[in-house]
Amino acid sequence: MSTPPEIIDALESVLEIYFSGVRHRERAAFILCDNLVEMTCKTKAKQYNHRFDMSCNFHNACTSPDVDLPPDLKVRVVGYRNTRNNMQHASAAATVDLHHCATSMLDVVKVIDHCWTDTSTTRFPSRMKCALRIARLYSSEGDISLREVFETRMQKKTLANSERKRPRHRTANPARA
Repeated sequence: MSTPPEIIDALESVLEIYFSGVRHRERAAFILCDNLVEMTCKTKAKQYNHRFDMSCNFHNACTSPDVDLPPDLKVRVVGYRNTRNNMQHASAAATVDLHHCATSMLDVVKVIDHCWTDTSTTRFPSRMKCALRIARLYSSEGDISLREVFETRMQKKTLANSERKRPRHRTANPARA
């Protein structure tokens, strides 16, 4: 079975929030990543067992026989769940940084690819692939030297674009005088 479109749409929403300029975007995107992991696992389990209990808890969804996340990935997503629970229930002031959020987004992609092989390479639109490449630069998988090159080029491009948009003052046409 192929990846349900709502899974891809949900990830696209997470990416849009992450790259938006809104306050607390990392916190919002991180919480949505956690929800997306759970939704992905439950959806995959339901595809193979129509009697699967969609109201089960996070652990049961991640360890469902049809999902069975690899141990290292499972440890990370359970850690994200614990962080999210702390953020929402124990400390309203708790949040995550850009780095932690980007890493969690890449792990969501790994969960999706685990459930539906090669989804990220065959089903994601180009804009999502590009956004994920940028997110990777800011994640624990990112190369700091490449991130610096990327940021420098983006700043130069932004500066060049702002220079082009500046209104130019008109000078009086001496021929019309």
